[in-house]
Amino acid sequence: MRFAIDVVSERQPLHNLIAGMSAVVALAATGSNAAEPLLTAGLYQIEVRIAIPNVQDVAAPMVLNRCLSADDLKSGQAFFVRSDNPLRNCDLLDYQVTDGTASYRIACPGPNRGRAVAVFETTATTYRGSIKMNMGGKNMTMSETQIGKRTGDCP
Repeated sequence: MRFAIDVVSERQPLHNLIAGMSAVVALAATGSNAAEPLLTAGLYQIEVRIAIPNVQDVAAPMVLNRCLSADDLKSGQAFFVRSDNPLRNCDLLDYQVTDGTASYRIACPGPNRGRAVAVFETTATTYRGSIKMNMGGKNMTMSETQIGKRTGDCP
């Protein structure tokens, strides 16, 4: 019986070490989701282009001027759909920010629901990325590309 107690006591430090390392890894993983975007809040000029596979020149590029707040950057709304698209009324989910990258997905409710996946590269004053969309029951895919450049502070 003494032998069994010795084996358990020898395993305990190893068990504690593994548990401690697991906790550190878990904290590091959750910390990446809460990272701050590199992008600086302010007034941005954003060029928006729509593309549909096998269709050339769907629409002329739109150029927008938008004030992107710190809250927009933290929530992902800074990178949300800018075109007149039904997916802009759906939920932004799984927003994640890492050094120089922001990503999320969009999911619409109901049958034949639309969905999208977005990935953006960011610097302190610019961003570029695309939102790849599936329009649900219409069996139609398209993408929205955004290129944003900070032009100053918000009014």
